[in-house]
Amino acid sequence: MHIDWDIDNTVEAPCPACADTAPKPVRLQVRSAIPPCPELPLVLCNHCGTSFFPTLKEPEYETAHATKEALAFYLEQGAGIDVMAEPLAAIDSSKVQRYLEIGCGFGFSLDFARSVFGWSVQGIDPGFAANFGREMLDLPIASTYLRTPADAGPEPFDLVLCSEVVEHVFEPLGFLEILRGVLAPGGTLLLTTPNAGAIAPDTPAGILVPLLSPGYHVTLYSRAGFEALLRRAGFTAVQVTEHGPTLRAAVSMTEGTADLSRRLDRNRYIDYLRERARAIAPDTPLGLGLRYRRLKELTHAGRFAEAEEAARQVIEACRARFGFDLDKPDELLAWTDWPADLAAFHARAPFSLCGILYCLGMLAWLHHGNRDLARTCFQAAAMAGEHARAVLQKIGADDGETDDLAWRARVYVVQILASIDAVAAVDALEALELKPSPIMKERIPSHFLKNIAIHIRYNIFTNLVNSGNYPIADKLSWKMEQEIPLLSLAQTATVSFLLGILSLNYRKSAKVAVSWFSKAHETSKELLCTDPQQAEMLMWPALYSQALALVQLGCNREAESVLRILFIPSTPPRVPEELLEQAEALARNHRLVVKEEK
Repeated sequence: MHIDWDIDNTVEAPCPACADTAPKPVRLQVRSAIPPCPELPLVLCNHCGTSFFPTLKEPEYETAHATKEALAFYLEQGAGIDVMAEPLAAIDSSKVQRYLEIGCGFGFSLDFARSVFGWSVQGIDPGFAANFGREMLDLPIASTYLRTPADAGPEPFDLVLCSEVVEHVFEPLGFLEILRGVLAPGGTLLLTTPNAGAIAPDTPAGILVPLLSPGYHVTLYSRAGFEALLRRAGFTAVQVTEHGPTLRAAVSMTEGTADLSRRLDRNRYIDYLRERARAIAPDTPLGLGLRYRRLKELTHAGRFAEAEEAARQVIEACRARFGFDLDKPDELLAWTDWPADLAAFHARAPFSLCGILYCLGMLAWLHHGNRDLARTCFQAAAMAGEHARAVLQKIGADDGETDDLAWRARVYVVQILASIDAVAAVDALEALELKPSPIMKERIPSHFLKNIAIHIRYNIFTNLVNSGNYPIADKLSWKMEQEIPLLSLAQTATVSFLLGILSLNYRKSAKVAVSWFSKAHETSKELLCTDPQQAEMLMWPALYSQALALVQLGCNREAESVLRILFIPSTPPRVPEELLEQAEALARNHRLVVKEEK
């Protein structure tokens, strides 16, 4: 999807959030995903930060993405059931009897609320997926629009959830006033919506494309803009929080009805997935999707024995439905005829294939210690993720989790290689950082560079210096020096010591080595309170190495001063006997005076 960020234009249009009428600069321009696919300008309200598409025509949601392949993607991968259920944790479940969800889609959060909390539930959604959810989950979902409070029924509700809906609404103020009208006294309205603050050129496509959803989303609210809109709708108790690319809100006419800091109970969520999956055939999109989500949760929680059992169910389901064997991920790497459109992908593999392979890789690596199998799983996961996203983007969609897991898989391939062959890992890491991905032609997201890539480079550099492979280590040294401010204290001490070793033994620059050994010693002293074991590993070796470098410089008096600290340390830990013997030999060979004569 092409996005034009360089548009010099303004549009006269009132802001849907704060009602500001000043001219709005065009923030970007993108083509609608709905035929005839017109170019849509996205404008910015400078008053509240909200963005909106002023020329968008309201789509027909009854037929939006109305294909079995789109539904399969939603069931197998796209539906973030945990994300949809998470807002419910903000409420004391004992105070809710009647629960309404507007725009419930397939109905996963309705089903979760009914199964886990025992609430009486009702959904309203005119869309394609809702019809299937009503039948497959046996849910009371009305296929209609909420145009008046009466459309929700005669009885008010203790809790209403409106998740990822308000961004589609062309008259949001009136819509929110209707929602206020269906609440019981003391009731709460929970909302989620995309965060306009995440709209930026460097936002990963897997996040940005679903956030924009050109042709479907009309308004993307800022935190300030959303709060202003909710207060304009008459709510007196308003909370709005940012969660990455999502805004969450809890509103009421009564203070203290919700706590948005509460988080979903992951164990209850895992139990829900297990129990719901029991009633669904595993080789169906719904059955496979539920089982994959449980595998993912158990893997991320480190509950590897249970994850193994969950993985076996997923593997058998894929074998039965698609005919390939996930126990042999190398066979997937050999695929040369990956599907080119959504229907073909649905016929060939589950849309969650990237995530499944990622979990199998984590199990192979962290549970079984099988690095070769883990690398193969991660390589296959990255490939599957790219191909899945390529077909999704053809219909104007994308998937942030698949994007994230595919990049993580690529990173872990290099990380595992670093523990096997540090020399080869240097080239692999450089390719990861500099070369675009093979299918989507995307660069590695910046947050991976700032975090995971730095950690891998640290491991590679450490292995290279410790193994005496100084020429290759020297090629990495300048980046390691640049990244020291981003490292932990323990890592800083290690890298400083290793840079000292490299300077002394390879570059033959004893003067530079002295400064690095000094930094390693001082940093190790800082670690004494928080990590004494790590501090002990380098604190005294760094001091001895500093003295050795000073001797090579001919600075014997400075070397004597350093060695005296070794022989009469003023701070713990105790200097190892072997190191004291080396220090005595250094002093004796170079006639250094390090002990007071009696």
